[in-house]
Amino acid sequence: MTSFEKFHPVLTAHYTLDWLTQTPVKQIDDLFSQPVVTTVKAEQLPTAILETVKRVNRVMQKVMNGTELTWGITDSRSQIFIGIVTISGFQNNSGIGNLDFIVTQVAANSIGEVVERARQFVSDHFDFERLQIQLTKQNNQVIDSLISKGFSQSAPLTFIIKL
Repeated sequence: MTSFEKFHPVLTAHYTLDWLTQTPVKQIDDLFSQPVVTTVKAEQLPTAILETVKRVNRVMQKVMNGTELTWGITDSRSQIFIGIVTISGFQNNSGIGNLDFIVTQVAANSIGEVVERARQFVSDHFDFERLQIQLTKQNNQVIDSLISKGFSQSAPLTFIIKL
């Protein structure tokens, strides 16, 4: 089992991906009260700050146990927290990793850069053959971004890329 402890922060040209514990809980909680673009797994959003605290603790437990790799997404220039991205699928033998995210609707145009960095990260560090994203609802901006990054549409809201 790979220790995920060393996998932070991860940088893109414009964003910093770091443990959720590096982001104030209030900012994480605020994310859940805004219009968001999300994937299937990230869809269950907390409704109170105490639930957010518990969720962050559970997420970090999964990171430390090596079952999921989750980062908060912060704009490197403005330091504004815009979302969360998770890589999972480490416990199944299907060869398919899952990439889940929740980002503010305003930041939806940035998801392509984050997805591309996460895809490269998975390719560099893990043995998945493919990476899959399942959106919760149609968002043409995100879909166009995923297709431009080499993902193919395998179902109406499911996208996959060979690594």
